[in-house]
Amino acid sequence: MLRAAALLLLASPVFGQPANADTALAAVAANFAGAATALAADFKTRSGHDITLTTGSTGKLYAQIIAGAPFDVLLSADAAIPAQLQAAGHGLAFPYAYGVLTLWAPNRTTTDATTLLQSTETRHIAIANPDLAPYGAAAKAALTAMGIYDKIADKIVMGQNIGQAFALTSSGAADAGFIAKSALPADATGFIWDVPPALYPPIQQDAILLTYGADNAAAKGFLDYLQSPNAHAIIAQFGYGLP
Repeated sequence: MLRAAALLLLASPVFGQPANADTALAAVAANFAGAATALAADFKTRSGHDITLTTGSTGKLYAQIIAGAPFDVLLSADAAIPAQLQAAGHGLAFPYAYGVLTLWAPNRTTTDATTLLQSTETRHIAIANPDLAPYGAAAKAALTAMGIYDKIADKIVMGQNIGQAFALTSSGAADAGFIAKSALPADATGFIWDVPPALYPPIQQDAILLTYGADNAAAKGFLDYLQSPNAHAIIAQFGYGLP
């Protein structure tokens, strides 16, 4: 009996992993790509389940979902789209992170954001498309609240998502850009300004279980994991606020 018990223990999966691990396809907002990669890796270690990530602007991911794309879960960059999906019969949405909007000008040393943005030396300002990406909508709201949106509108260059806005800024194609704080390199230099939260609506990022993932153990397990202390520690490390 002892030998049989020992063999049974040896055959048992480690870290609580199920004998038959599943794979889930997650649609992830572009700004959360780095954190999602780290979370998926940690979740696999702890559960044995695989999470395959597809990233893009929340608006484009939503369009793919309603067109029938077989995503199991959505990690949105906002709360509005998961709410629409919930109303359409998908799972219950919940917040998993809060985004922070940051203005970055890699080659500038000014101490005032308004002066920087209106300077003739600042020819291009990158933001994500406000119609597709919540970070873009937040940037437009902040510029409007600062009273300078109309004054600098002809300088604005748009990326389809916050990842593209970051690329425009980091490559020098734009002199300044509104990016996700989570994307800012640890060794970033120049002018860095976390936009005051009072200037834009909260960037609440919600997750939701989609119809395709209703019976997928990996999908359901991943969403449970996102609300755990282990996941919260990773999310915070990537520069996000926690629910």
